[in-house]
Order: sequence, then structure tokens, then C-alpha cells
Amino acid sequence: MHRRLLFLIIAALSVAAIEIATAQERSEPARVESLDRLRAALAKPPSKLTLKERTPDFTVHIEKRRPMQDIFDVPPWATDPVGWQTPGIGFDVLSVVRYVAKSAADAKRGHDMRLARDDVQRAIGDYCAALPADAAPTADAAPRPTDDWRAKAAQICSTSPAIR
Repeated sequence: MHRRLLFLIIAALSVAAIEIATAQERSEPARVESLDRLRAALAKPPSKLTLKERTPDFTVHIEKRRPMQDIFDVPPWATDPVGWQTPGIGFDVLSVVRYVAKSAADAKRGHDMRLARDDVQRAIGDYCAALPADAAPTADAAPRPTDDWRAKAAQICSTSPAIR
């Protein structure tokens, strides 16, 4: 098997070498002819057509810009005004109204959150008070998977209200 492969490789290389040699013999006259044409073209006198160098009529200036350059190169004090603003009379009345409205909304939200938190704590307290005493988990006994679901839920009753 290896001898056949070696024989095929040698045969292919010899055919390629023969083809390269014959191609070189055929291109020799063409190479001489092309050299003769080049010598004849170089022997001719130079062209009478001469071009004068002109000054350009215009110039082009190309400036590379980084992405989002207009955002980051503007100093903070030179930003464009946003929305409608009153003429320069000292202060903006609309900004005062916005500030008061935002403060009132924040106060209402904080009050609502405190009421909701107190309501949840009260509901947890009522739930824990309604559990039977035997359902409360003890510290030394780990809950088993077969325990009552109320005993598992009583874990919320054993944590401090500040943590809940």
C-alpha cells in the first residue's frame, strides 16, 4: 500500500516538473519580444504633453469625532435649558411648584408605607396570637418534615418584630 502511494507521488512530481520545463521553453520567445517592445518604447523621445501644476480651488478639512463627543465635551454650566423657562426675573416659579409637589408626594408615599408596614405587623401579631400553644416551635427541637404546617408557619412568630 505504501509503495503504491510513493509511486503515485513520484509520478505526479515528475509530470509537474516536465510541464514546468516545457512552459519555460515556450515563454522564452515571448519574453524576448516583450523586452524588445520595452526597449523600443524607452528609445522614443519623451512626450510633448506637459501638465502645469495648478493651485487647488478648494480645500477639505476632515476632523475625526469620537462617538457622543457632543455630550461629553460640553461643560455642565453650558447645557441648553430644558423646557419652557420664565424670562430672567430672578427665580423660576415653576421649579418652586415642582419642588413643593415632589416633597408632598414623597411625604404621602412615606406615610402610606408606614401605615402598610404597621398593618402587616398587626396582622402577623394577630396570626401568632391565634396559633395554639403546642404549635410553637421549641429552641432545642428541630422541626421535622411531618410536622403540622402551622408549626412551620409559627417560625415567623418566633422572630423579633424588628427583623420581620
